[in-house]
Amino acid sequence: MPPMPTRKLDLVQRLVALLPEEHTESIDMAMKTWWVNLRAKGGLRLTDHGYHIFHGVLKLDNWHIDFAKSDKVTKQTILDLDRKLDWPYYIDVRRRRLIFFSSKEAMMATLYGNLNTWLTNLQNG
Repeated sequence: MPPMPTRKLDLVQRLVALLPEEHTESIDMAMKTWWVNLRAKGGLRLTDHGYHIFHGVLKLDNWHIDFAKSDKVTKQTILDLDRKLDWPYYIDVRRRRLIFFSSKEAMMATLYGNLNTWLTNLQNG
């Protein structure tokens, strides 16, 4: 019996099919280069290349929140993002912001005003 496709794999398959000819990638290559966590069931944090594909090539809608000075982005914060977010996201370290590809997750994080408090109270994962 073949393995069940994961949500990440399903997403990659759908997006690879939408890539223009000049940016064609195999599904295997996309799985390896778009995600920080390479495991099929791993989190949905995008690499720089993955963000470029989502934002620059496919022009998918995205929303960002700036990290407040009070937001300490720790290893635990990154693990919580990986475990709890249901949609792809990108951490822009230089600009100290989190870029969401889900309006719902972006809105909820914005309403909380503090990333770590929001992650603590988020029931997903």
